[in-house]
Amino acid sequence: MSSKMSMKEKLFNLSVSNIVSNAVNIGNRLNLFSKLAEISSEKNPVLPEQLAEAAGCKERYVREWMNCMACGEIIEVNEEEKFWIKEENVEDLANNGFEVVSNGMIAPLLEPADDLIECFKKDGPYGLEYSQFSKFQSFMGVMSKALHEKHVIPDMIPAIGHGISEKLESGGIRVLDVGCGGGFHSSLLAERYPKSHFVGLDIGSDAIQQAKERRLKSGEPFNNLEFIQCDAGKMPEIWTDSFDLVLIFDACHDQCRPDLCIQEIHRVLKPNGVFAMVEVLGSSNVFTDKATMGPLAAMMYGCSMFHCLPVGSNCQSALCMGAMWGRKRAVELLNKCGFKEVQIVDTPFFPINLMYCSQKI
Repeated sequence: MSSKMSMKEKLFNLSVSNIVSNAVNIGNRLNLFSKLAEISSEKNPVLPEQLAEAAGCKERYVREWMNCMACGEIIEVNEEEKFWIKEENVEDLANNGFEVVSNGMIAPLLEPADDLIECFKKDGPYGLEYSQFSKFQSFMGVMSKALHEKHVIPDMIPAIGHGISEKLESGGIRVLDVGCGGGFHSSLLAERYPKSHFVGLDIGSDAIQQAKERRLKSGEPFNNLEFIQCDAGKMPEIWTDSFDLVLIFDACHDQCRPDLCIQEIHRVLKPNGVFAMVEVLGSSNVFTDKATMGPLAAMMYGCSMFHCLPVGSNCQSALCMGAMWGRKRAVELLNKCGFKEVQIVDTPFFPINLMYCSQKI
């Protein structure tokens, strides 16, 4: 009998993984992993009723969740139907890292699935509206925090170069965060660098409303941070030559006309100002991506198909880039839009990203 997995087995395993993945998301959102890690160990496994009590949940639901997690080989179970998390797995399951948070993406991505199917058809719509993903913005806020919170200040900012770290510290510079979403990155930077001024821009009204509700850790309002609802392809005329630094975090490929956005960024930067674009890993060649990225390539092409491509294709003139547009296409577009010298910066601290940096000459 061949040891190679048949397509039937592969398809069945995918359907099982889909169920288990969504159950992981439920456990993460209800803090069941962290509570289980607190109250159990291999020497002291617990019953579902004990976890339910600790987590403030119904025992019967928790029991079914624990059964799924144990059969899916996420947590452990013994013959007495008592459960625990292996010590070496606690860090991965109980601390809101990228790998556990990413299991929450399926539901928000699939929300407009029927409409997406229509987009595939020749006579169907060009793409989807951001508003059709009512929960995606909230999920991306959680994802951005899991991916970036620990590394934006100590790792990413120094990697930009051009003396940006020192300028932010000394103050007096203006920073624009394009496609700011719920304002996570803008507020993180504004709190760390109170002498510099930050502006977050996003086309989504819900995102901007969420961003405007952000406060300092002390609960006080920011005095160096503002948010504006605006199309990145048509920024205010008065912004010409007014920003020292422009940032984009995973938002350029989502735009129907990223070329117009990048041209506008070039316009609003001061002479010698710096543009830093954090984008999804990719080479611009699917064969290379498959060979070098492995399962992550499938994940990111899938995310692109469900969300990034349809929202970035939603007009007749759209460039339809998708999340995996990659290094070659990204550098070509940056060059075309005025950024003639582009440095590609590896960001191993961001597991799905790299960074493009360029100065306005």
